[in-house]
Amino acid sequence: MAYISEEEINKIRQEANIVDVVADYLDLRPKGRNFVALCPFHNDHSPSLVVSPERQIFNCFTCRTGGNVFSFVMKYENVEFLEAVAIVAKKIGYNLHFDSTKSHNKVNKKEYQMYDLASKYFINNLNTPDGLKAKEYLASRGIDESIIKEFNLGLALNQKADLNNFLTHQGFTETELVQMGLINQNGLDTYDVFTNRIMIPVSDFTGQVVAFTGRIFNNEEDTAKYINTKETSIYKKSNILFNYHNAKKAMKNAGYGIIVEGNMDAIMLSAKGIKNVVALMGVAISASQIEELSKLRIPFILMLDNDNAGLQATAELGDKMVASGLDVKVVRLSGAKDPDEYIRAFGLEALKNNLANPQSYLDFKLNYLKGDKDLQTVTDVVKYIREVLASLTHYDDLTKDMIITKLSKKYDIDKEVLKQNLAVKPKVETEAKPPEKGRKNKYDKAVATILYAMMNDAKYIRVYKEKLGYFKNKIERIIASEIVYYNNSYEGINIADFMTFVQDKTEISEVVNDIINYCGNEELSMDNFNSCIDIVLQELKKDEINELKNKMKQEMDINKKVEMLEKIAALKKEV
Repeated sequence: MAYISEEEINKIRQEANIVDVVADYLDLRPKGRNFVALCPFHNDHSPSLVVSPERQIFNCFTCRTGGNVFSFVMKYENVEFLEAVAIVAKKIGYNLHFDSTKSHNKVNKKEYQMYDLASKYFINNLNTPDGLKAKEYLASRGIDESIIKEFNLGLALNQKADLNNFLTHQGFTETELVQMGLINQNGLDTYDVFTNRIMIPVSDFTGQVVAFTGRIFNNEEDTAKYINTKETSIYKKSNILFNYHNAKKAMKNAGYGIIVEGNMDAIMLSAKGIKNVVALMGVAISASQIEELSKLRIPFILMLDNDNAGLQATAELGDKMVASGLDVKVVRLSGAKDPDEYIRAFGLEALKNNLANPQSYLDFKLNYLKGDKDLQTVTDVVKYIREVLASLTHYDDLTKDMIITKLSKKYDIDKEVLKQNLAVKPKVETEAKPPEKGRKNKYDKAVATILYAMMNDAKYIRVYKEKLGYFKNKIERIIASEIVYYNNSYEGINIADFMTFVQDKTEISEVVNDIINYCGNEELSMDNFNSCIDIVLQELKKDEINELKNKMKQEMDINKKVEMLEKIAALKKEV
């Protein structure tokens, strides 16, 4: 809480309605006093995420994820706590002066600052007289000032050690700059990685600059068109989707997202008004990228380059995305290599028409598998059919039956034979789920209910202090103590605010979250609360009986043994 006061955080939380914030991300529907939605944190098929406007918390029945408005944004946006606070503040129009770079892990704070300064330096270069030719080139490609600002485009000057000199004067060492991929070293000689190039900053999912792509603009011979930052401690290609932080809202609004092959493709489409586009950092897609896309719960159109590499990449990406449950469609731009070239050749409306009429991934795959096969020969027909049947693994029974029927009619093969050759759906390793409610023992369930009730209403705190006041496990005692302290300090308690209060106390926060996930949908009542207190008291008495029995074994004095036996008998009656 070093950069935002606790009072301000509480004010933001209290002004932010969790229903409104979650509705920005998910399709919420009313159900009784609460709202429900498909949970974005696991592969949900029926609404299992519940949002409570009364308690200002959310939790999922299935994956047991829960918390307050900040917790939701942290998990959904994959950001740290203070960054989540800033995002919520922005959503509700709260004027918060906050440097989001401060919220990053302290281990990488210097590296993020390095790239932030480098990006600002390149931007400044583009806006000097040295940047005129680069701006002329961008204008010739249809990239105006608004797009330059949208993507924070910059310029690396045609000087050997321009960025090196700037960043070393800012306190960074040449060793650090080499490690982070901004300068190269050859013996004692050092020189900038990027010179005389238009600079395209690459940001992570939160919008922090972590890498660069440098593009030539003056048609130099024997020079690579693009140079990319090497992978570093803050940049892994498999964790990045270019323009994701800008395009996320546009994709949700459009109802679908477009995936292209290069970052210049994304920039060019955005310049033409198509904002719901992200680009791969290569021609592969990783589990973390798919996981991020899955949160949006929208279809995606693969529109990769119209060459053999793009064709193969479309098939490979599509297979992985479909296997992960994503709805995938395909656009192949015939007559041009990439979207920019297609627009210049056929016009923007032609491209939009392609996007409005994409091909289903399955139809694309069926054509792709034909490849260079000679389907007049038995060998290639058998090979083709085997590949088609293998591709149906992740589709429903109706789709499988339709394809099998088509194959049966076209190639005069018995449907039952085709069904017998269907690939068996592989077992997918799923994330370990928390134990079901019934698996908690009686005592643990009672403690969770007591603490949950105390977080919700001060009347339960008063009863706890009068009738119990103690738990046998240390972490339970600490949480109860924190609840009592919070209630005394703030003259009342609210579960959503209490979660914020313990946010920086990692061990406590994790258990509090677990309690909320476990009890989040329970109705509170004093009768149930008192029953839980009785269960805990009985457990404490059982422990006392066991402790006395152990002491008896060690005790040599017969009179003291008799006293212990009498006490054990009295405790057993109470139990």
